[in-house]
Amino acid sequence: MSKFNIEKIIKGSKKNFERTWIETSKQLPRDTSIELPKEGRYHPFRETVQKCREALYNLGFSEIENKTILPDTDVYKQYGPESPVILDRAFYLAKLPRPEVGLSKERIAKTEKIIGKFDSKKLQELLRSYKKGEIEGDDFIEEFVITLKIKTEQATEILDKVFSEFKNLKPEPTEQTLRSHMSATWYHTLSALQDKRSYPIALFSVGPRYRNEQKEDKGHLRVHHSASIAIMDPEMSLEAGREITKKILKKYGFEDVKYETKKATSKYYANKQEEEVFAKHRGKWLEIGDIGMYSVISLANFGIKYPVFNAGFGIERLAMVLQDYKDIRELAYPQFGRGEFSDEEIAKSISYINEPKTEKGKKIAKAIEETARKYKDEVAPCKFTAYEDNKFVIKIVEKEDGKKLVGPAALNEIYVEDSNIRADTKIKGESSGISFIKAIAYDVAFKIEQKKESFTSKTKIVKSLSNINLQVPTIVNEFITSNNKKIDIYGPVFLEIIITYKK
Repeated sequence: MSKFNIEKIIKGSKKNFERTWIETSKQLPRDTSIELPKEGRYHPFRETVQKCREALYNLGFSEIENKTILPDTDVYKQYGPESPVILDRAFYLAKLPRPEVGLSKERIAKTEKIIGKFDSKKLQELLRSYKKGEIEGDDFIEEFVITLKIKTEQATEILDKVFSEFKNLKPEPTEQTLRSHMSATWYHTLSALQDKRSYPIALFSVGPRYRNEQKEDKGHLRVHHSASIAIMDPEMSLEAGREITKKILKKYGFEDVKYETKKATSKYYANKQEEEVFAKHRGKWLEIGDIGMYSVISLANFGIKYPVFNAGFGIERLAMVLQDYKDIRELAYPQFGRGEFSDEEIAKSISYINEPKTEKGKKIAKAIEETARKYKDEVAPCKFTAYEDNKFVIKIVEKEDGKKLVGPAALNEIYVEDSNIRADTKIKGESSGISFIKAIAYDVAFKIEQKKESFTSKTKIVKSLSNINLQVPTIVNEFITSNNKKIDIYGPVFLEIIITYKK
C-alpha cells in the first residue's frame, strides 16, 4: 500500500524537480486491481440540474447552449449607463504573451550542458513556430522532445534554466469576460433565431455563471449555475411569463413562493418589469430566482424585434431548499463539513419514490397490504383477491408448491438505529412507520393510477431502498455513508401482485 511522505517530496521537488519527479513516479503502484463500490453517489447539485432540465423539457422548452465568453461591449449594450458597476462583478480574461526568444551563443552553451551537441537551427525554428502560434502551449514540451530527440525531463530543464523569459511572463488583460449572468448570452441566441422558428420561441439553458463576489459564504459562490429560460413572442408579457414561471416552479417542487417587484430595475429589463422570486427555506424567505421582460433598448441593440421574457433560477439555491442544506458551500464542495442527523430525523426523511395521488389509490394500497398480512402464511399454490371493481382486479399469488404467499421479509418494518437504516419484523430503534409491504403497495397503486393497463409487480430479494419504492435525501445518504454507517435492509420478499383489467 502506497503512502507518500509529503514533506520529503515537496522539499525534494524544490531542490531538484526533475530528479524528484522521476524518483516519486516509482512510488506509484503498478499491475494492481481494485474493486469499486457497487453504487456511486450523485452530486446533489447535479440531481437538481437534471430535475430542472426534465421539467423544462416537459413544459415545452427546447434546450440550447449559450456562449460563455463575451466582450465587455455586450454589457454596455444591455445595461447602458449602469454598465461600469455591473462589470465590477465580472471576471475579465487575460492571456500570456508569446515571447520573442533568441538563441544566443550563451544559451546554446547552456543547452549543450544539459543535452550535449544539438542542431541549433531546429531549436530556433521551433521557438519561432511557438511565437507564431503554430504550436499550442501544452504541446510545446512534446515538440521539444521530438525535434531535439531528447528526454522529457531534459526539455523541462532547458525551459527552466535556459529560457527564463517564459517564467517571467505576465498576463495581459483582454476585453473578454466570463458571463456573469445567462441573460448576457441570450441576446445573441435570440437574435440569431428570430423569424427562423415559429412563435413562441421557448428556450432554456443550464450552465455556470461567474461572478466576482467580494467573498464566498453560506449563500454565495463565485461560480454558480443557472437554469435560465427565454421566451420570445410578439404577444409576450410579464404576466404571461409569471404564470409560466409558476408552472415551472411547481414542476421543480415549489408550492410556496412569492414574487416581489425590484425597487431598482436592472437596466437590461424594462422599467418596473423585473421581479425577484423567493421560496421558504428554514422558516425564512430565500431568493431563488429573477424574472422580467427585457428592455426594448437592450433588445434593439442586438437587432431583436420582439418582446422577450426571461427567468433565471440559481440551481444551488434550488438544491439548498429542496434538499435542506444550510450552507451553499456544503452542497457544492466536499471539503466543507456535513450536517448532523438524529435517528428520528433520518427515519422521517425516508420517503416513497411513487405514492398514490388519489383517495382510491390509497384505498387500493391499503387493501393490498391488508390482504398480504392476512394470508401471509397460506401455502402455495394459492391466490387471493386484494381488490376488485368494474374495471380491474388485483390478486396476490404464489405458484410454487410448498411456499408461503409472501416471503419472510415482506412484513419487515424499517427503522433507524445509531444512524443505520435497518429492517426487521421487530423494531429495534426509531421507527419510520414504513414496512416493505406498504411501500410496495404504494408503488403498485401509483402505477395503477398511471398505466390503465394490466401488469404484474414482482419483488424478490430486497437489497436497497429503491427495490421497495423508497428513498432518502442525498444529504442524509451522504451523512450515513460519510460516518461509516449503513443502509442494511436485505431480505427475501417473494411477493407477486397481478393487476388484470377487465374487457
